[in-house]
Parts: sequence; structure tokens; C-alpha cells
Amino acid sequence: MRCDHRDCGNTEKVWLPYVVREHSYALISHPFCTECGMVKNLSPDRAKGIGYFINVLSRIDKHLKIPGSSVRMRLVVKDLEKIEDFEDEYSMSKFTQENVFISVIKKYYNIPDRTIQQFF
Repeated sequence: MRCDHRDCGNTEKVWLPYVVREHSYALISHPFCTECGMVKNLSPDRAKGIGYFINVLSRIDKHLKIPGSSVRMRLVVKDLEKIEDFEDEYSMSKFTQENVFISVIKKYYNIPDRTIQQFF
């Protein structure tokens, strides 16, 4: 079930490390959702919508020109849509989304990670 996320008040915030692409920096106060308890991602590495990743997939497909890739593209999109919190700004960062996206692409395409990463 998807949460609509309601931020806690300023006095209830929790002090956690400021994390950017898995590197932690100083402690800052993070708001959390009063409904589900998820802590909000405050880094500049914010989650993107699924459309961003569909555009990346399209660029990969145009570049590689693999026959029958329209079926594979559809399967990748379906797998991304099945991931419940893929677009959630609280629970996902762009870095995490990229890793999930790469693992889903590798499921259907025989492409090295570096090739996929150059399209981000």
C-alpha cells in the first residue's frame, strides 16, 4: 500500500547522517512520515519518476539497435512498475533507482553496467 507521506513537525525531526551516493557527511535533522515512519531523503540525489528511466531505456535501445528490443523494453517497464516504492522520494534515492534499473535491464539485455551508466 502506498503512503501519501505527512511530514512530522520541526520538533520531532531525527538527527541522521547526510548521505549522498552512499557517502555520509555531517548529521542533519531529517523529517519523517507520521503515517509510515519512513525518513525523508534530503540529499540532492532525489528520486526520479519512472518516465526518466523510460527515456534512458529508449536512448539505450536507439544506440544499441537490438532486434526484438521493443518486447524487452516493455518487460523492463513492467518490472519497474511492479516495484512499489520505485518513485517514492522518501524511500528511494536516484542512486538506488539507478542500481535497481541496471539490475532490471541486465535481466533482459546482455549489456555491461558501464554501458548502461553512460546513458544517465
